[in-house]
Amino acid sequence: MNQFEWKLREDLCEVARRMYTEGFMSGSDGNLSTILGPNEVLVTPSRLCKGFLTPDQIVKIDKQGNQLSGDYPPTSEVSMHLATYQERPDICAVAHCHPPYLIAFTVAGLELPSNILPEIEMLFGGKIPLAPYATPGHDLADSIRDSIRKRENGVVLLDHHGFLAVGNDIYQAAIRVDHAEAAAKVIFLARQLGGEKPLAKEKVEALHKKHDLVLQLESDVYGGYCHADECLVKEAQPKSTISESELERIVRDVVQQTMQG
Repeated sequence: MNQFEWKLREDLCEVARRMYTEGFMSGSDGNLSTILGPNEVLVTPSRLCKGFLTPDQIVKIDKQGNQLSGDYPPTSEVSMHLATYQERPDICAVAHCHPPYLIAFTVAGLELPSNILPEIEMLFGGKIPLAPYATPGHDLADSIRDSIRKRENGVVLLDHHGFLAVGNDIYQAAIRVDHAEAAAKVIFLARQLGGEKPLAKEKVEALHKKHDLVLQLESDVYGGYCHADECLVKEAQPKSTISESELERIVRDVVQQTMQG
């Protein structure tokens, strides 16, 4: 095993640990994957707690779902990961987890409202798509295809089930989960205080104009593991000196300027 593959395995374990700590992956729930090569994918194993994974426990499969290496079976949701890669050849990583506030909205039959939080308008273009309920397995994989194939969608909420996020690498997919769950929590709390107050139309339009800027900044930070549309592995070298924390600061500054303007 070369150093590049080992690094990707470490990245999956680190993100899995963070998501477990945040309560997004309880028990053995949740699964992560990343592109390794033109026909190779690294994916978390089935039935193991994701908070305590080690790099040697990560499973290698091909894009047809055949297991190439690993002592454990791949996640039972492997078909959803493969469907995502089929629909989105521009991405290199997938995160599926169960953030409680996001799921609670779907269980209550509610969608996350638009025009409420600047972060949702800027980071997700104002809407987090909702896939219809489907039984875990191939049906669930097919349920996300219509939403995830649209390149403007970096996330999909799964009715009564969970959340799916994609990215140029597993860290970008994970941070999208963080942003979406934080938004769901704020809206939930606002409703305990009497309800959310929508942003003014002109403020929302201004935020949408910043959406492309945020996507460009993210592409500079999260360089990815493969060439877009080809999935040819390249050495993981940063494309920009902008750090993740710097990206967060830029987003906050843009939000503040928009709200003040």
